[in-house]
Amino acid sequence: MKLRLIFAVSVLAALFGACSFEADLPDVQITQRGLIVPGVPQTTLGSPSSTPSFFPLSSSDVAWAKGMKTEVLVHRVQIVASGSLSTLDFIDCVHVTVAVPASSEGAIPIMDYERNEEAPSSSVIDVNIPAPVDIATVWSADKTVIELQMAGQLPEQDWTVDVTLNLSGKISY
Repeated sequence: MKLRLIFAVSVLAALFGACSFEADLPDVQITQRGLIVPGVPQTTLGSPSSTPSFFPLSSSDVAWAKGMKTEVLVHRVQIVASGSLSTLDFIDCVHVTVAVPASSEGAIPIMDYERNEEAPSSSVIDVNIPAPVDIATVWSADKTVIELQMAGQLPEQDWTVDVTLNLSGKISY
């Protein structure tokens, strides 16, 4: 009886060890809530200013992807006013990149946004990316950093936004 059980467990282990799988992930959202954007002192009244903000994706956030072949595409970026902000009309442009700080490779540009002067007032910047951006090379690093470089008539005090990345992809093992 014991010998049969050991044999059965060995066969099952061999079968599952040789398995492979593949899964499509059609719509995944990653949201960073309450991202603090540092205020910018207004040295010259009315002149535009610029400030970067960062948020990390640590290996624990994407641990499920370790050791797997992944394809990760960014399709959309949404920035929403939070806290005391009621509008994002003061932002003229946003540049979003993803990078691995410990790598010598450059950052991957995800999105460039420029506000149209005739755009209606809004608390949301919502950009659909026509040609999705592949970020698989940085996705499963121990630490991946998303950077938002914003410019315009930025507030003097710190402010917050929620940032959502819409992704799709494929994983296989």
